[in-house]
Amino acid sequence: MTMSRMKPNAARMWDYAMGGSHNFAIDRATVKLVRRIFPIYEESLQAQRRLLKRAMTYMVHEKQLDKFLDFGSGLPTRGNVHEIVLAINPEARIIYSDSDPLIVAFGQDILKGIPNVRYIHCDVTELRSLFDAPVLSEMVGKDHCVGIGFFGVAVLIPDEPLACFFETLYEWADKGSHIAVTFAAKQFGDVKGMGEASRAFGIRFFARSSQEILNLITPWKLTKPGLVPGLYWGLPQDAPEVNEAIRESSFSLVAFK
Repeated sequence: MTMSRMKPNAARMWDYAMGGSHNFAIDRATVKLVRRIFPIYEESLQAQRRLLKRAMTYMVHEKQLDKFLDFGSGLPTRGNVHEIVLAINPEARIIYSDSDPLIVAFGQDILKGIPNVRYIHCDVTELRSLFDAPVLSEMVGKDHCVGIGFFGVAVLIPDEPLACFFETLYEWADKGSHIAVTFAAKQFGDVKGMGEASRAFGIRFFARSSQEILNLITPWKLTKPGLVPGLYWGLPQDAPEVNEAIRESSFSLVAFK
């Protein structure tokens, strides 16, 4: 399966924004275009990756989790889940997933030769198909106490399938499982350039109020400090890296069963 060098790809654009090398000229040119109409694009991606590191470190260090599922993973590069988790616990097991078959194939190639890490196809709106996958039995087994990553995905999913995702995953997971999630806040649509970016790339974004998010994440229980404005879960409110535009246009949380 060959990736097109003529069409931009969101996962490769993300890789470029992270300083990676798994991207093409069309991806780099598109990032520069998005930057003009959505100035905080790259900073948002970088803040989200730092959040991933904090959340995964918390799950491994504080909660002693050693099995991880990541959804909408994109390319497994530049400080992604397996790099964070395996640096702390080399025996941990990680399953990446994405709905784009080309990204899955590319990700599998990147991860070739790395033990205890797999990359599979998964549409989060058809989650039950994941539970029947042989790789899940191989990597997770009967103990479903897992750490879960759901970064940058909820903004693309309508309410009904998103609520179904959280509920289905909660039913499958064992007590002690944790999930880290990012959401777009209602103010997301007011961010400079966001409307233009949405129209230019034909992507519908789903922005939500704090109460709508709390309703969707049920029955998962929030860790302290709860639902955090911005991509800043795990940081003090006065941390120097806090960007007000990001803080006002997004939410982050870690929840548990």
